Amino acid sequence: MAKDRAKYEKAIKVGLAYNKANRWKDAFTAFRIAIGEFPHDAAAYAGLGESCLGLKQLDRALDCFKLAARYSKGDMRYLRSVADIQERQGQLAEAARTYLAIGEILLKQRQLEEAIGNWERSIRLDSSLLGSHKRLAMVFQRLGRTRDAVREYLAIARILQMRGENNKALQMCQAALRLDPGNDDVVTAVALIRHGESAFEEPEVAPEPEVATGLSAEEQAEADSLTETVRQMAAIFEAERNDQVVAEREEVSDPIEKAKRLAQEELAAELFRDEDETNEAVNGLSKLERDALLGQAMDFETRGHIDDAIGCYQRAIKGGLKLPAAYFLLGLLYVSMQQRSEAEKMLNLAAQNPAYLQASQLVLND
Repeated sequence: MAKDRAKYEKAIKVGLAYNKANRWKDAFTAFRIAIGEFPHDAAAYAGLGESCLGLKQLDRALDCFKLAARYSKGDMRYLRSVADIQERQGQLAEAARTYLAIGEILLKQRQLEEAIGNWERSIRLDSSLLGSHKRLAMVFQRLGRTRDAVREYLAIARILQMRGENNKALQMCQAALRLDPGNDDVVTAVALIRHGESAFEEPEVAPEPEVATGLSAEEQAEADSLTETVRQMAAIFEAERNDQVVAEREEVSDPIEKAKRLAQEELAAELFRDEDETNEAVNGLSKLERDALLGQAMDFETRGHIDDAIGCYQRAIKGGLKLPAAYFLLGLLYVSMQQRSEAEKMLNLAAQNPAYLQASQLVLND
């Protein structure tokens, strides 16, 4: 059936007017007409959601705003409406995961303070939401907010310990100690994880504590996952962004500049890649720590603080980061600082990846 743009626009206009006048039933009818013409239109679903709110139909309003968020590819207004309705309905765990998703999108847009606010709100609703604690730890470390980062590492450690994942919990404590050596709270947490309450009892009454079983794998997977609608929305939003980035890269003809943009994109993607914390190098940093260093390096480079950027890349690589993109960007920074021998080492490592071979050779032969 042919879509009638004029009919759609009239229905939207009428629906908005009815919503403003609190004529919810009339508005509902108008937006249904608009959706009939363009069933994937975000504005129509958002308007319908407002009508449903006016009619006290919260379940239907929630579904409408989820669809509006999905079809708008991540409009913050609609996602916030989703979270607000979930809170009003007492769906606190779902609301917390929606705020987590909002924070993820804001982080992609480099709006760090706004992202932090959403993650903090999410853990106020669900203090055991590991994803938000991890993001906060990474960003606080990246911003140099040591006390806040240590607090989040400890929160992560507590959650992992409650699940019986003591080795992972100790890794988070070690990350906190690298930020703040000798911190009494962290030292206490390490003792509790290693020895349980017996760490603070007389030796003769120090039985080995039972390991907490925590949630089952299936239960935890469900608890940590976003709602299906929000996951789909985030995937669509990211795909849209990737398409735009690829198009912009294709417009660049210089091989070195094209490789530099590719490397920046790959490092940005690394910040959102999940990793099993048990798969760490023996003396390496946790992924959260490496991510924080990557973020700092990229920020320093943007602001022209080249020495600081080099230092962050060096620490991330020494801590276990093995990415050609990082080698390439660090190599370019060494070149800009006329550190030829160091540049050659990094660019030769980058050149082992075909995506950076030509650009690395061009830089080295310049």
